[in-house]
Amino acid sequence: MRTFEFALVYGGVFAIGWPAIFGVRTRRGIVAVLLLALFVMHWRIEGTRWQMIPIYGAALGMAIGDILAVERDLDWTRRLARGIFGTASLAIAVLLPVALPVPKLPVPSGTLQIGTLTTEIVEAETQEIYGPSPGSLRKINVQVWYPASDTTGLEPAVWSEDWDVVAPALSKNLGFPGWFFGHTKYVKSHAYPGAPIAGGSYPIVIYSHGWTGFRTVAINQIESLVSNGYIVIAADHTYGAIATVFPDGEVAYLDPAALPNESEVGKEAYDTAARQLIDMFAGDIVATLDALDSGEDGPFRFVAPSADLTRIGVYGHSAGGGAAIEVCLRDERCDAVLGMDAWVEPFSNSILALVPTRPAMFLRSDDWRGTENDGLLSGIAGTNTDAVTYWIGIDGAGHNDFVVTPLFSPIAHRLGLKGPIPSGRIIPIIDRYLVGFFDVALLGTGSASIDTPSFDEVSVEVIPPSS
Repeated sequence: MRTFEFALVYGGVFAIGWPAIFGVRTRRGIVAVLLLALFVMHWRIEGTRWQMIPIYGAALGMAIGDILAVERDLDWTRRLARGIFGTASLAIAVLLPVALPVPKLPVPSGTLQIGTLTTEIVEAETQEIYGPSPGSLRKINVQVWYPASDTTGLEPAVWSEDWDVVAPALSKNLGFPGWFFGHTKYVKSHAYPGAPIAGGSYPIVIYSHGWTGFRTVAINQIESLVSNGYIVIAADHTYGAIATVFPDGEVAYLDPAALPNESEVGKEAYDTAARQLIDMFAGDIVATLDALDSGEDGPFRFVAPSADLTRIGVYGHSAGGGAAIEVCLRDERCDAVLGMDAWVEPFSNSILALVPTRPAMFLRSDDWRGTENDGLLSGIAGTNTDAVTYWIGIDGAGHNDFVVTPLFSPIAHRLGLKGPIPSGRIIPIIDRYLVGFFDVALLGTGSASIDTPSFDEVSVEVIPPSS
């Protein structure tokens, strides 16, 4: 809970406790003014949210009671009842905002400040196959984060610039009312839009989200990489993202037909759709690389000259992880690849026949280990001819632990949204291996931090080149 949310609860404790302890109400109006003042400060400084409605109701009731109550003295039975039932009611009211807090992003592990820029890329040679206008040129919304030199006087961005559209779409996709995730609009990132880029040249890491994801779905990972000296780029995979808002205000929502239900269309049609989806995600990554090649005159403007195009890594989650692997099997510009529960089952035989030659790391959750997909991924890991592959399992991790989900609720595991591993544990584990891998693969630093397990939940197999 946030500062003034706690203050409002403490105000309620005071309103309940004073008469219960001393047997007399405070002077008329004191409690009402206190609760009103705390609510106004909470509303104006932090913003209201639906999870606090029971507390708002309790505060309103106590304020009205303070004004209207004629009898200021309480006998011992009323004092006891007020203390027991009032405290119990307030405790119950607190459960909801505690269970669904306004998430707080972890402080990035590096020391560098972070700037950010959002732009659009039109894929001049790719026709759109999804959405209401197939045949038009495909376009993607892209955000870049970079080390910043000075953020003085700037306000940090919210973690998703498009959250007024993305939040309702995500809520409905998960079976909740559209307003369910509205409170997360208050989550501030550590990135400052328009901040000047710090001097120097930085390796590039491109992130690819999974099916129904969005470009900031792993914002904590992105910020960690940037704070340690990387430029990170992530796109909304149009019609594969839960929602995309373009600079002109056009909105493209998830196209369910892009990955239909196998039980409704049959295995052959589903497999074809899955292959097309991974190929399209991979094409978006390639389009991002092409845009980088166009330099300062391209969409990345003042960031492009600081991008070291000789050191490029790609990583992704689920379908985005599969796309990252496909790109690094086919595109010579990729120097390292990391997949988090990478979905490779849709790969065609021609893709599976390609020989991996780049340093690779595959992080796998309990949900995906031992599956047919895991077997295919193991085959890719074992055939790398030129570089080391890190094969890593994380006990207790669920598929959604590889995105921002662990920060949404302390009971996310009980809601079936993540694995049983605590949020405070999984986030530093992913941070260690994500940053550590790209440090080794792109910067050539020592590999001691990732060669051997540093956490009891983690198993690490270092697979040497096959020839």
